[in-house]
Amino acid sequence: SHVSAIMLASAQFWFSQGLDQFTAGKDLRNIALLRCNLCQCCKIRANTNVILPGSNKDQDKKSNAEIFLQKAVDHLVSAHEAMGERDADSLTWDMVSEELAATLLVLGVRRRQSSLAGSSSSQPLFLPGLRLTPGAEKEIVEPMLRSCKIYESLGTAHARHQAAAANYQLAMYFSKVWTCQRDEQKTRDKLAAAFKHFGLAHQYFFLNSKGNEPTFIVLSLDFSSLYAAVSGEECLGKALGISLDTREAFSPDAISAAHERLNPSDIREWFNNMKTLSENVESRVLKLLLSLTKLEKDNNSKLKKDCPHSEKYKSMYREVLTHKMKPQTDESTNLKDQRESPSSFAIHELLQKLSKLLKP
Repeated sequence: SHVSAIMLASAQFWFSQGLDQFTAGKDLRNIALLRCNLCQCCKIRANTNVILPGSNKDQDKKSNAEIFLQKAVDHLVSAHEAMGERDADSLTWDMVSEELAATLLVLGVRRRQSSLAGSSSSQPLFLPGLRLTPGAEKEIVEPMLRSCKIYESLGTAHARHQAAAANYQLAMYFSKVWTCQRDEQKTRDKLAAAFKHFGLAHQYFFLNSKGNEPTFIVLSLDFSSLYAAVSGEECLGKALGISLDTREAFSPDAISAAHERLNPSDIREWFNNMKTLSENVESRVLKLLLSLTKLEKDNNSKLKKDCPHSEKYKSMYREVLTHKMKPQTDESTNLKDQRESPSSFAIHELLQKLSKLLKP
């Protein structure tokens, strides 16, 4: 709105005036704080259609969010440059660092979304014409890598969580572009990068799934999809293992923790979301086991009759079919009384049985 534009312009003006004064006085802490405020102004412009008084409307329409996010990054880099080193003021330095890491991650994700806007968000690219130039790829990947490195250097619990999130975003990028590279070596490099970043993100959320159940499950499904896309019995087996690893997110302990963590108005939404995710996991497991059962049958057909034949995947597939034939109770009925002791999701028992059958 016009009022919002005037207020934002006024804020930017006074922040800039203050920055000039504190720069002249070499007040490093306040220089950094004002840079952070100017960064926030840029981020507001990146996320809204505010056109400041006196600016060229046509130019503003052509400008996109990435320009303002880059300006936000520049302010934070300048704050670090003014301070020189962390020892000058460690608390302020770390605050700027965390804001810089967050802004870099948003910038990288925004560039990825705009560059790959013409493709499905959940499927890799196959058309060579959709392949990005090295420069365009660098503009996407470099901010996210910088973000990840900064978060890792901070070492706090929140920073470790955000570093895992940055690795997840990097994995999503590489998992989309590995299929449309110009040669086999580039394909291998992008695929290896996808596995690397998925592995780092999965390792964190596997150990910290409590409170992050939906994120962990969605990440696991994406990681599983990457292995399944590579094909082959080994990769399909790993895809299955990753899917089965989501079992603790559906456990009674996870539900009890959610009741303690969430207020009554949010627990039903969480429960319904998890119910949908449980159906997605079940569908993925069934599909993977069908493929593995076919491979197992083909392998057995090549063996002599007196040789031992494996029926591991066939037994697991039957277990899933038996589970699907059972009458399904509406798990949301557990939420009629928010204080009632909840039971586990139906899929939890299934995943536990399959995990035991998968072990050699």
